[in-house]
Amino acid sequence: MNKIYQTAIIGGGAAGLMSAVELVSGDKALTGDNVVILERNDRVGKKLVATGNGQGNLTNDNIDARFYYGEKSFIDAFIENYRQTNLIEYLKNLGIFTFSSKDGKVYPLSRQASSVLDILRAYLNEKGVEEKTSCEVKNVTFDKGCYKIKTENQTFLAKTVILATGGAVAKQFGTDGSAYKLAQNLGHKKTEIFPSLVQLKTELDKIRGLKGLKEVARVTAIVNDKEVATATGDLLFTEFGVSGSTIFTLSASVVDKNDARLKVEFLPDLNQSQVENILLSREKNTVFSKENFLLGILNKRIGQAVLKTARNLNAKEVSHALKNFTLKVTGNLGANYAQVTKGGIKTDTIDKHTYESKLMKNLYIVGEALDVDGDCGGYNLTFAFVSGIFASKTIKERV
Repeated sequence: MNKIYQTAIIGGGAAGLMSAVELVSGDKALTGDNVVILERNDRVGKKLVATGNGQGNLTNDNIDARFYYGEKSFIDAFIENYRQTNLIEYLKNLGIFTFSSKDGKVYPLSRQASSVLDILRAYLNEKGVEEKTSCEVKNVTFDKGCYKIKTENQTFLAKTVILATGGAVAKQFGTDGSAYKLAQNLGHKKTEIFPSLVQLKTELDKIRGLKGLKEVARVTAIVNDKEVATATGDLLFTEFGVSGSTIFTLSASVVDKNDARLKVEFLPDLNQSQVENILLSREKNTVFSKENFLLGILNKRIGQAVLKTARNLNAKEVSHALKNFTLKVTGNLGANYAQVTKGGIKTDTIDKHTYESKLMKNLYIVGEALDVDGDCGGYNLTFAFVSGIFASKTIKERV
Protein backbone atom coordinates (compact mmCIF):
# COMPACT_ATOMS: atom_id res chain seq x y z
CA MET A 1 0.00 0.00 0.00
CA ASN A 2 1.32 3.44 -0.92
CA LYS A 3 2.48 5.70 1.87
CA ILE A 4 0.18 8.64 2.60
CA TYR A 5 2.14 11.86 3.12
CA GLN A 6 0.74 14.67 5.19
CA THR A 7 1.85 17.16 2.50
CA ALA A 8 3.12 16.77 -1.04
CA ILE A 9 4.76 19.84 -2.61
CA ILE A 10 4.68 19.84 -6.40
CA GLY A 11 7.58 21.97 -7.56
CA GLY A 12 11.01 22.38 -6.02
CA GLY A 13 11.62 26.04 -6.79
CA ALA A 14 11.76 28.96 -4.36
CA ALA A 15 8.10 28.71 -3.30
CA GLY A 16 8.18 24.93 -2.95
CA LEU A 17 11.43 24.83 -1.00
CA MET A 18 10.30 27.54 1.41
CA SER A 19 6.96 25.77 1.87
CA ALA A 20 8.89 22.67 2.91
CA VAL A 21 11.16 24.64 5.26
CA GLU A 22 8.19 26.14 7.08
CA LEU A 23 6.37 22.81 7.34
CA VAL A 24 9.22 21.24 9.31
CA SER A 25 10.10 24.32 11.39
CA GLY A 26 8.95 25.89 14.65
CA ASP A 27 5.80 25.17 16.60
CA LYS A 28 3.64 22.31 15.34
CA ALA A 29 6.32 21.28 12.84
CA LEU A 30 5.70 18.19 10.76
CA THR A 31 8.30 15.45 10.72
CA GLY A 32 10.31 15.28 7.54
CA ASP A 33 9.00 11.86 6.57
CA ASN A 34 5.54 13.40 6.29
CA VAL A 35 6.65 15.83 3.58
CA VAL A 36 7.71 15.11 0.00
CA ILE A 37 8.89 17.48 -2.76
CA LEU A 38 8.16 16.37 -6.33
CA GLU A 39 10.37 18.15 -8.89
CA ARG A 40 10.29 17.57 -12.65
CA ASN A 41 13.93 18.65 -13.18
CA ASP A 42 16.95 16.56 -12.29
CA ARG A 43 17.57 18.84 -9.33
CA VAL A 44 15.60 21.36 -7.27
CA GLY A 45 16.14 25.12 -7.28
CA LYS A 46 17.44 25.54 -10.84
CA LYS A 47 15.75 28.92 -11.31
CA LEU A 48 16.64 30.06 -7.78
CA VAL A 49 20.33 29.59 -8.59
CA ALA A 50 19.99 31.97 -11.55
CA THR A 51 18.28 34.80 -9.67
CA GLY A 52 20.07 38.14 -9.54
CA ASN A 53 22.45 37.03 -12.31
CA GLY A 54 23.58 34.24 -10.04
CA GLN A 55 24.14 36.55 -7.08
CA GLY A 56 20.80 35.79 -5.43
CA ASN A 57 18.62 38.90 -5.25
CA LEU A 58 16.41 37.41 -2.52
CA THR A 59 14.19 40.32 -1.56
CA ASN A 60 14.13 44.12 -1.35
CA ASP A 61 14.15 46.68 1.44
CA ASN A 62 11.23 48.45 -0.22
CA ILE A 63 8.51 45.81 -0.51
CA ASP A 64 5.25 47.61 -1.24
CA ALA A 65 2.02 46.94 -3.14
CA ARG A 66 2.90 49.48 -5.82
CA PHE A 67 5.64 47.16 -7.11
CA TYR A 68 3.21 44.29 -7.77
CA TYR A 69 0.61 43.51 -10.44
CA GLY A 70 -2.56 41.49 -9.97
CA GLU A 71 -5.82 41.78 -8.04
CA LYS A 72 -5.41 44.65 -5.56
CA SER A 73 -6.96 43.10 -2.44
CA PHE A 74 -4.95 39.90 -2.98
CA ILE A 75 -1.70 41.88 -3.21
CA ASP A 76 -2.61 43.99 -0.17
CA ALA A 77 -3.14 40.80 1.83
CA PHE A 78 0.25 39.50 0.68
CA ILE A 79 1.88 42.73 1.89
CA GLU A 80 0.27 42.17 5.32
CA ASN A 81 1.70 38.64 5.38
CA TYR A 82 5.11 39.94 4.35
CA ARG A 83 5.16 42.48 7.18
CA GLN A 84 4.33 39.75 9.67
CA THR A 85 7.10 37.51 8.37
CA ASN A 86 10.29 39.62 8.75
CA LEU A 87 11.77 37.72 5.83
CA ILE A 88 15.37 38.85 6.37
CA GLU A 89 15.28 37.59 9.97
CA TYR A 90 13.61 34.39 8.76
CA LEU A 91 16.47 33.81 6.31
CA LYS A 92 19.02 34.65 9.00
CA ASN A 93 17.55 31.99 11.28
CA LEU A 94 18.17 29.48 8.50
CA GLY A 95 21.80 30.58 8.31
CA ILE A 96 21.37 32.83 5.26
CA PHE A 97 22.94 36.20 6.14
CA THR A 98 22.22 39.11 3.83
CA PHE A 99 23.21 42.66 2.95
CA SER A 100 21.44 45.46 1.07
CA SER A 101 22.78 47.30 -1.95
CA LYS A 102 22.28 51.03 -2.36
CA ASP A 103 19.14 50.50 -4.44
CA GLY A 104 17.52 48.30 -1.77
CA LYS A 105 18.18 44.90 -3.33
CA VAL A 106 18.97 42.23 -0.73
CA TYR A 107 21.62 39.59 -1.46
CA PRO A 108 23.30 36.79 0.51
CA LEU A 109 26.68 37.84 1.93
CA SER A 110 28.29 35.29 -0.38
CA ARG A 111 26.73 36.92 -3.45
CA GLN A 112 26.02 33.36 -4.57
CA ALA A 113 22.46 32.22 -5.16
CA SER A 114 23.80 28.67 -5.21
CA SER A 115 24.84 29.00 -1.56
CA VAL A 116 21.23 29.84 -0.62
CA LEU A 117 20.04 26.68 -2.35
CA ASP A 118 22.76 24.66 -0.62
CA ILE A 119 21.61 25.90 2.79
CA LEU A 120 17.93 25.22 2.10
CA ARG A 121 18.68 21.72 0.84
CA ALA A 122 20.97 20.97 3.79
CA TYR A 123 18.24 22.14 6.20
CA LEU A 124 15.57 19.99 4.57
CA ASN A 125 17.89 17.01 4.37
CA GLU A 126 18.70 17.34 8.07
CA LYS A 127 14.95 17.37 8.80
CA GLY A 128 14.43 14.26 6.69
CA VAL A 129 12.23 15.79 3.96
CA GLU A 130 12.00 13.52 0.92
CA GLU A 131 13.09 15.01 -2.39
CA LYS A 132 12.01 13.29 -5.60
CA THR A 133 13.65 14.68 -8.74
CA SER A 134 13.07 13.85 -12.43
CA CYS A 135 9.52 13.35 -11.24
CA GLU A 136 7.05 15.22 -13.46
CA VAL A 137 3.50 15.22 -12.14
CA LYS A 138 0.95 14.44 -14.85
CA ASN A 139 -2.30 14.72 -12.90
CA VAL A 140 -3.73 15.38 -9.45
CA THR A 141 -7.11 14.02 -8.36
CA PHE A 142 -8.98 13.83 -5.06
CA ASP A 143 -10.65 10.69 -3.79
CA LYS A 144 -11.84 9.59 -0.35
CA GLY A 145 -10.14 12.36 1.58
CA CYS A 146 -6.79 11.95 -0.17
CA TYR A 147 -5.01 13.46 -3.16
CA LYS A 148 -3.64 11.08 -5.77
CA ILE A 149 -0.61 12.52 -7.55
CA LYS A 150 0.31 10.64 -10.70
CA THR A 151 3.70 10.80 -12.39
CA GLU A 152 4.90 8.79 -15.38
CA ASN A 153 5.78 5.75 -13.29
CA GLN A 154 4.40 6.27 -9.81
CA THR A 155 1.44 7.46 -7.74
CA PHE A 156 1.91 9.47 -4.56
CA LEU A 157 -0.80 9.95 -1.93
CA ALA A 158 -1.12 13.02 0.30
CA LYS A 159 -3.68 14.60 2.59
CA THR A 160 -2.57 18.07 1.52
CA VAL A 161 -1.04 19.38 -1.72
CA ILE A 162 0.89 22.57 -2.37
CA LEU A 163 1.13 23.51 -6.05
CA ALA A 164 4.38 25.47 -6.43
CA THR A 165 4.80 24.75 -10.11
CA GLY A 166 6.02 28.14 -11.35
CA GLY A 167 4.92 29.97 -14.46
CA ALA A 168 5.39 29.79 -18.23
CA VAL A 169 8.73 31.44 -18.98
CA ALA A 170 12.36 30.32 -19.07
CA LYS A 171 11.53 26.74 -20.01
CA GLN A 172 15.16 25.79 -19.45
CA PHE A 173 14.19 25.75 -15.77
CA GLY A 174 11.26 23.42 -16.38
CA THR A 175 8.63 26.17 -16.18
CA ASP A 176 7.02 25.89 -19.60
CA GLY A 177 3.43 26.49 -18.46
CA SER A 178 2.33 22.87 -18.78
CA ALA A 179 1.78 22.58 -15.01
CA TYR A 180 -1.11 25.07 -15.06
CA LYS A 181 -3.30 22.15 -16.11
CA LEU A 182 -2.88 20.56 -12.67
CA ALA A 183 -4.82 23.43 -11.11
CA GLN A 184 -7.17 23.76 -14.08
CA ASN A 185 -8.15 20.09 -13.83
CA LEU A 186 -9.20 20.80 -10.25
CA GLY A 187 -11.52 23.62 -11.31
CA HIS A 188 -9.24 26.66 -11.33
CA LYS A 189 -9.03 29.12 -14.22
CA LYS A 190 -6.02 30.82 -15.74
CA THR A 191 -5.63 34.36 -17.06
CA GLU A 192 -3.96 35.18 -20.33
CA ILE A 193 -0.21 35.06 -19.72
CA PHE A 194 2.69 37.21 -20.94
CA PRO A 195 6.47 37.21 -20.46
CA SER A 196 7.67 39.89 -18.01
CA LEU A 197 11.02 41.21 -16.81
CA VAL A 198 12.07 40.87 -20.42
CA GLN A 199 13.91 42.88 -23.07
CA LEU A 200 11.65 45.00 -25.26
CA LYS A 201 11.48 45.35 -29.01
CA THR A 202 11.08 48.91 -30.28
CA GLU A 203 11.08 50.91 -33.49
CA LEU A 204 14.62 50.72 -34.87
CA ASP A 205 15.13 53.77 -37.09
CA LYS A 206 16.06 56.07 -34.20
CA ILE A 207 18.55 53.64 -32.65
CA ARG A 208 20.15 52.05 -35.68
CA GLY A 209 23.89 51.66 -35.11
CA LEU A 210 23.65 51.84 -31.31
CA LYS A 211 23.76 48.09 -30.63
CA GLY A 212 25.83 47.33 -27.51
CA LEU A 213 25.95 50.91 -26.22
CA LYS A 214 24.80 51.60 -22.67
CA GLU A 215 23.82 54.80 -20.87
CA VAL A 216 22.38 55.68 -17.48
CA ALA A 217 18.94 57.18 -18.10
CA ARG A 218 15.51 57.76 -16.65
CA VAL A 219 12.97 55.81 -18.69
CA THR A 220 9.22 56.27 -18.45
CA ALA A 221 6.63 53.84 -19.80
CA ILE A 222 3.70 55.57 -21.49
CA VAL A 223 0.51 53.63 -22.25
CA ASN A 224 -2.36 55.29 -24.12
CA ASP A 225 -0.62 58.65 -23.60
CA LYS A 226 -0.49 58.17 -19.82
CA GLU A 227 2.74 57.77 -17.85
CA VAL A 228 2.43 54.50 -15.91
CA ALA A 229 5.91 53.72 -14.54
CA THR A 230 9.42 55.17 -14.35
CA ALA A 231 12.83 53.61 -13.71
CA THR A 232 16.32 55.07 -13.54
CA GLY A 233 19.43 53.01 -14.28
CA ASP A 234 21.10 51.23 -17.17
CA LEU A 235 19.63 51.45 -20.65
CA LEU A 236 21.21 49.08 -23.16
CA PHE A 237 20.61 49.39 -26.89
CA THR A 238 20.29 46.08 -28.76
CA GLU A 239 19.76 44.85 -32.29
CA PHE A 240 16.02 44.47 -31.60
CA GLY A 241 15.34 47.39 -29.24
CA VAL A 242 16.35 48.03 -25.63
CA SER A 243 17.38 46.14 -22.52
CA GLY A 244 19.03 46.90 -19.17
CA SER A 245 17.77 47.28 -15.61
CA THR A 246 15.33 50.04 -16.53
CA ILE A 247 13.69 47.93 -19.20
CA PHE A 248 13.36 44.83 -17.01
CA THR A 249 11.62 46.99 -14.44
CA LEU A 250 9.26 48.69 -16.90
CA SER A 251 8.43 45.64 -19.00
CA ALA A 252 5.73 44.51 -16.55
CA SER A 253 3.82 47.72 -17.34
CA VAL A 254 3.83 47.34 -21.12
CA VAL A 255 4.08 43.68 -22.23
CA ASP A 256 0.30 43.23 -22.19
CA LYS A 257 -0.48 46.63 -23.76
CA ASN A 258 -0.99 47.50 -27.43
CA ASP A 259 -0.16 51.22 -27.38
CA ALA A 260 3.05 51.68 -25.42
CA ARG A 261 6.02 54.02 -25.73
CA LEU A 262 9.21 54.62 -23.79
CA LYS A 263 10.35 58.16 -23.01
CA VAL A 264 14.10 58.25 -22.38
CA GLU A 265 15.63 61.09 -20.39
CA PHE A 266 19.40 61.12 -20.76
CA LEU A 267 21.53 62.85 -18.09
CA PRO A 268 18.99 61.95 -15.37
CA ASP A 269 20.77 63.95 -12.66
CA LEU A 270 20.14 67.19 -14.56
CA ASN A 271 16.79 68.73 -15.45
CA GLN A 272 16.07 70.17 -18.89
CA SER A 273 16.79 73.74 -17.83
CA GLN A 274 20.21 72.77 -16.47
CA VAL A 275 21.05 70.91 -19.68
CA GLU A 276 19.95 73.91 -21.75
CA ASN A 277 22.28 76.21 -19.76
CA ILE A 278 25.18 73.84 -20.42
CA LEU A 279 24.42 73.78 -24.13
CA LEU A 280 24.02 77.55 -24.47
CA SER A 281 27.81 77.93 -24.26
CA ARG A 282 28.16 75.73 -27.35
CA GLU A 283 25.87 77.64 -29.66
CA LYS A 284 28.57 80.21 -30.46
CA ASN A 285 31.54 77.92 -30.04
CA THR A 286 32.89 77.03 -33.48
CA VAL A 287 34.89 74.10 -32.05
CA PHE A 288 31.70 72.03 -32.01
CA SER A 289 30.19 71.15 -35.37
CA LYS A 290 26.50 70.43 -35.59
CA GLU A 291 26.93 66.66 -35.57
CA ASN A 292 29.19 66.92 -32.49
CA PHE A 293 27.02 69.33 -30.52
CA LEU A 294 26.77 66.77 -27.66
CA LEU A 295 30.39 65.59 -27.80
CA GLY A 296 31.72 65.10 -24.27
CA ILE A 297 28.22 65.24 -22.80
CA LEU A 298 26.80 61.97 -24.10
CA ASN A 299 28.27 58.92 -25.84
CA LYS A 300 29.15 60.17 -29.32
CA ARG A 301 26.93 57.79 -31.31
CA ILE A 302 24.02 58.10 -28.88
CA GLY A 303 24.41 61.88 -29.01
CA GLN A 304 24.22 61.83 -32.78
CA ALA A 305 21.05 59.72 -32.62
CA VAL A 306 19.48 62.24 -30.22
CA LEU A 307 20.42 65.18 -32.45
CA LYS A 308 18.53 63.60 -35.36
CA THR A 309 15.31 63.90 -33.33
CA ALA A 310 15.80 67.58 -32.45
CA ARG A 311 13.72 70.08 -34.42
CA ASN A 312 16.63 72.56 -34.46
CA LEU A 313 20.24 72.31 -33.34
CA ASN A 314 20.09 74.95 -30.64
CA ALA A 315 20.34 74.64 -26.87
CA LYS A 316 16.60 74.72 -26.26
CA GLU A 317 15.63 72.12 -28.82
CA VAL A 318 18.57 69.77 -28.18
CA SER A 319 17.98 69.84 -24.41
CA HIS A 320 14.33 68.98 -25.12
CA ALA A 321 15.43 66.10 -27.37
CA LEU A 322 17.76 64.80 -24.65
CA LYS A 323 14.86 64.63 -22.20
CA ASN A 324 12.24 63.33 -24.63
CA PHE A 325 13.87 60.61 -26.73
CA THR A 326 10.82 58.46 -27.44
CA LEU A 327 10.66 54.89 -28.76
CA LYS A 328 7.52 53.00 -29.73
CA VAL A 329 7.32 49.50 -28.18
CA THR A 330 6.66 46.87 -30.84
CA GLY A 331 6.93 43.69 -28.76
CA ASN A 332 9.23 41.75 -26.46
CA LEU A 333 11.86 39.05 -26.79
CA GLY A 334 9.49 36.31 -25.63
CA ALA A 335 9.04 33.73 -22.89
CA ASN A 336 12.42 32.03 -23.30
CA TYR A 337 14.20 35.30 -22.45
CA ALA A 338 11.88 36.45 -19.67
CA GLN A 339 12.41 36.09 -15.93
CA VAL A 340 8.79 36.09 -14.74
CA THR A 341 5.29 35.23 -15.96
CA LYS A 342 2.68 37.98 -15.98
CA GLY A 343 -0.66 36.27 -15.29
CA GLY A 344 -1.43 32.77 -14.04
CA ILE A 345 -4.06 30.99 -11.95
CA LYS A 346 -6.82 33.47 -11.10
CA THR A 347 -6.68 34.59 -7.49
CA ASP A 348 -10.44 35.03 -6.97
CA THR A 349 -10.63 31.33 -6.12
CA ILE A 350 -7.65 31.45 -3.73
CA ASP A 351 -7.83 32.53 -0.08
CA LYS A 352 -5.76 35.72 -0.01
CA HIS A 353 -4.35 35.08 3.47
CA THR A 354 -3.64 31.34 3.41
CA TYR A 355 -3.32 30.58 -0.36
CA GLU A 356 -5.74 27.68 0.02
CA SER A 357 -8.06 26.92 -2.86
CA LYS A 358 -11.67 27.95 -2.33
CA LEU A 359 -12.67 25.09 -4.63
CA MET A 360 -10.68 22.21 -3.12
CA LYS A 361 -9.99 21.84 0.59
CA ASN A 362 -6.35 21.19 1.51
CA LEU A 363 -5.10 22.33 -1.88
CA TYR A 364 -2.76 25.36 -1.86
CA ILE A 365 -1.32 27.32 -4.78
CA VAL A 366 1.73 29.52 -4.21
CA GLY A 367 4.39 31.53 -6.00
CA GLU A 368 4.61 32.30 -9.70
CA ALA A 369 1.81 29.87 -10.58
CA LEU A 370 -0.62 32.56 -9.38
CA ASP A 371 -1.67 35.74 -11.18
CA VAL A 372 0.76 37.91 -9.22
CA ASP A 373 3.99 39.37 -10.57
CA GLY A 374 6.35 42.08 -9.41
CA ASP A 375 9.02 44.45 -10.62
CA CYS A 376 12.66 43.51 -11.03
CA GLY A 377 14.63 43.62 -7.78
CA GLY A 378 13.71 40.66 -5.58
CA TYR A 379 9.96 41.31 -5.55
CA ASN A 380 8.94 38.08 -7.23
CA LEU A 381 11.16 35.92 -5.06
CA THR A 382 9.68 37.65 -2.00
CA PHE A 383 6.18 36.66 -3.08
CA ALA A 384 7.32 33.09 -3.70
CA PHE A 385 8.90 32.82 -0.24
CA VAL A 386 6.08 34.49 1.69
CA SER A 387 3.21 32.67 -0.05
CA GLY A 388 4.96 29.36 0.61
CA ILE A 389 5.52 30.22 4.26
CA PHE A 390 1.90 31.20 4.90
CA ALA A 391 0.44 28.19 3.11
CA SER A 392 2.56 25.94 5.31
CA LYS A 393 1.68 27.85 8.47
CA THR A 394 -1.99 27.11 7.75
CA ILE A 395 -1.31 23.44 7.10
CA LYS A 396 0.54 23.08 10.42
CA GLU A 397 -2.26 24.77 12.33
CA ARG A 398 -4.80 22.36 10.89
CA VAL A 399 -2.71 19.25 11.51
